[in-house]
Amino acid sequence: MDEQRLQAYVNLINQLLTCSSGEEVQIIESNRELVDAELLQVMAQVAEQLAANGKQDSADFLLSLRSQLLKILGISENPTSANALSEDYLQFLEEVLEATHNSNGDPKVVYPLLEANLDKLDDNFIDILQRWTTAKFSEVEPKTAQDIANNIWYFSDLIQQFPLGNKANNIEIAIAGYEQVLNVFTRESNRESWAGTQNNLGNAYINRIRDNRALNLEKAIKAYEVALEVRTEEDCPIHWAMTQNNLGIAYCQRIHHDRSENVEKAIKAFRRALSVYTKENFPIHWAMTQNNRGTAYLYIIHGDRADNLEKAIKAFQLALKVRTQKDFPIHWATTQNNLGIAYRDRIRGHRALNLERAIKAFRLALKVRTKSDFPQD
Repeated sequence: MDEQRLQAYVNLINQLLTCSSGEEVQIIESNRELVDAELLQVMAQVAEQLAANGKQDSADFLLSLRSQLLKILGISENPTSANALSEDYLQFLEEVLEATHNSNGDPKVVYPLLEANLDKLDDNFIDILQRWTTAKFSEVEPKTAQDIANNIWYFSDLIQQFPLGNKANNIEIAIAGYEQVLNVFTRESNRESWAGTQNNLGNAYINRIRDNRALNLEKAIKAYEVALEVRTEEDCPIHWAMTQNNLGIAYCQRIHHDRSENVEKAIKAFRRALSVYTKENFPIHWAMTQNNRGTAYLYIIHGDRADNLEKAIKAFQLALKVRTQKDFPIHWATTQNNLGIAYRDRIRGHRALNLERAIKAFRLALKVRTKSDFPQD
């Protein structure tokens, strides 16, 4: 079923779960075009999730309603078919984890397997992943559990960056994977792996498409902050700088709390990252963080607006010393576009000259950001 149809099923199920007693028939009558075998399949999956989350009453209600619809539609259950479907997903999960393990997480090996099974990258896969890992972790020795957790971690990294399929589904799979990993890699038993998983979980929440955007950003910030309790500047400076940069991005995008305070926190995080990410030792990361810092200065409200724009321009110009059109065309175009915005809004200097510089920067960005290759940009 397509994503739009699935969402329609989910919306209908939510209506049924939250309606007043006796309204179920009217709701179903109003949505007769959705009442089919696929709806019943989704109802069974939702009921299973509800039961797993401790909401047994809601699960029982949904299953009872589903049984009534089965009789009305004259559909008989086919356990063999359902089991076969689960077996297909389970086989795919085991194949992809084996490929991840054997290739040390090489996308050239894993991505073709994902591409051949795009139809399985959905909520059913998440359910199988959660149930399979829960069972495995409970029955194997701790060392084996850690090996499995490592494979799931690498796979979660890969699926989060996988360019094909449904992006929202891919991120949900990554989140589910990281959460399972955290059942094995605890702060007490595997500090570094735990912190690394928290950092990557934060990345997934920043990019998450489903659920409330503001809440996802809060979860990302929380994940980064707990990761930084282990990833200290003294013990692991490179990972500390990476997470500081990620935290800065999250604060820049944060919706809750005072906007200016969030941007101030972002700038502080970028400044910390740059204490490790020097141009000499980490030029690519240095340029990335300079670009991010410049973006933060563009949108800060407190302080001297003119001075902040000068700092933004300086940061973008620094980033462009590494982000060249030849070596990093996409990132070069992004920073050129940002530089154009800064010159467009610049307060100091000659207004006409600033606008000419802005136009020049935008035109340079458009050399890479073509209508055919990057229509949205």
